[in-house]
Amino acid sequence: MIRVYQMPSKSMEATNSYSFMYDKDGLFDLDTNIQYYEHVANLDTNDLNEAFEIGNIGPEDKYTRFKKMRSVSVGDILVNDNNDTFVVASFGFDQIQPQWMLKVSEVA
Repeated sequence: MIRVYQMPSKSMEATNSYSFMYDKDGLFDLDTNIQYYEHVANLDTNDLNEAFEIGNIGPEDKYTRFKKMRSVSVGDILVNDNNDTFVVASFGFDQIQPQWMLKVSEVA
């Protein structure tokens, strides 16, 4: 299972920060904005590429949704069962430190 974390639209508008602005050069400051992420869904896979595909085209039966969720895209955070934590980059995935997730509240 992969847990999906996204910034809700209201947080992006309130902070003028948009998760899809994430890149390695720091255009989007993940450390500053991690507190706004919410656990929106679990995906029935352990593969990041498959999670990206499921999060964009389904199938719907591979989702367990907890909150409103948009398609998986740049700046979203994916966490696997080993707590390996990745942010979706403009190409592929960048691994980040799992302790960042301590600032995110869990819903499930």
